Amino acid sequence: MNLLDYAIIAILGLFVLCGVYKGFMHTALDILCYMICVVFALLMTPILSFRIVQDEDVFNTMLYYTEGSENIYDVEYSKKDITEISNAELEEIYGRSKVAYPMDERIRTNVAEAAFEGENIRTLGDYFNQTMVHVTINILVFLLLFIALRVVLGFLVGWWDYAQPLPVLKKLELPAAIGTGLIRGVLAVFLLFMICPLVLTVLPFDVVSELVENSKLSQFFYNSNFLLGLIPGV
Repeated sequence: MNLLDYAIIAILGLFVLCGVYKGFMHTALDILCYMICVVFALLMTPILSFRIVQDEDVFNTMLYYTEGSENIYDVEYSKKDITEISNAELEEIYGRSKVAYPMDERIRTNVAEAAFEGENIRTLGDYFNQTMVHVTINILVFLLLFIALRVVLGFLVGWWDYAQPLPVLKKLELPAAIGTGLIRGVLAVFLLFMICPLVLTVLPFDVVSELVENSKLSQFFYNSNFLLGLIPGV
């Protein structure tokens, strides 16, 4: 275990304490709000992201920070049409590139499906660039939409609890509050780890990647992150 593991445990502990303080019903409503925000953000992200990607200044700024084609070890491959590269060569390129999850999987999918063919984008380098910019924008838009709606719903839940206090379970209140607090903490850590691919892309330092790779808990919250798995690559 490293510092990242201890930080995750500390966050989970804080959410458990918060669950005990707020009570089971309030924490359960917070979890419901989380799910509503996730669905809302997933539905709205493609719509808003599409408009943002069309802004040339924003796109170029994201391209500058992500530098997708720089992850291809051979510049000649970067200039090649994706149809001219064999599957074996693509696998070697993917294996040797240091692209963070889920960008690596989205690149594979976009190349296999020629996702940008309609935009006359054909070279492998451009596919790396386009995919990484799209995924970066999608993650940022998702987080902004989630946070915006979460603030609104949090205010409504707080107002409701103040106007009409939520019921309290007599015998199971404490264990139920601890359980829902832990669930809420796990969901919150999943949300926090959505910035992990952005950090690994913008700050590609060995110390950062090693911190994530050597963390036992990050293997679950990052590599198995269901939210990142739902982020589109276009």
